[in-house]
Formats: sequence, structure tokens, C-alpha cells
Amino acid sequence: MKVTVHYLAQLRKAAGLATEQFDLASALTVGTFLRFLAGRRLDAFRNFIMADEERIHPSLLVFIGDQPAEVGTLLRDGDAITLLTPMAGG
Repeated sequence: MKVTVHYLAQLRKAAGLATEQFDLASALTVGTFLRFLAGRRLDAFRNFIMADEERIHPSLLVFIGDQPAEVGTLLRDGDAITLLTPMAGG
């Protein structure tokens, strides 16, 4: 099962790339996949994804295609996931 992840804003810098593709052995929920991603990177990236050891950061914006996704959403083959941290300022 293939999924593509697009990193935007601060996540792009923390990940060191804009897009990456993953071949997953089985379907995962968005939450499980985000925990997997957080475990693969350094703290600078992980801190944008995880609020603590268990919880996904509540301000993280996750989209599958152009639709908002919840942590319980099951990923499907070919999904494109976009991850974005909210920006502040003006």
C-alpha cells in the first residue's frame, strides 16, 4: 500500500524535504501513521507531530487529498497526506 506525504511550512524544514512516499505493509489509521512518522525523525520534527509520548499534537492539520482527516481515519492505497502546522503572526 503506497501513501505520499507532503510536508508544508515548518514541517518541511524540520523533515528536510517536501514530499516522501511510503510503502506500507497494511492499512493504518492516520494516528498510527503519524506516530510512525514521528518515530523516524529527530525531536525538531517529532515535536510538531506529537504533543507527548502518546497524543498527536492537537494543532497539527492533516488532510487526505483536500479533505481534513481525523486520527481514526483509515488510510487507503494511493492516499496523499498533507501535514501542516498552523502559522501565527500577521
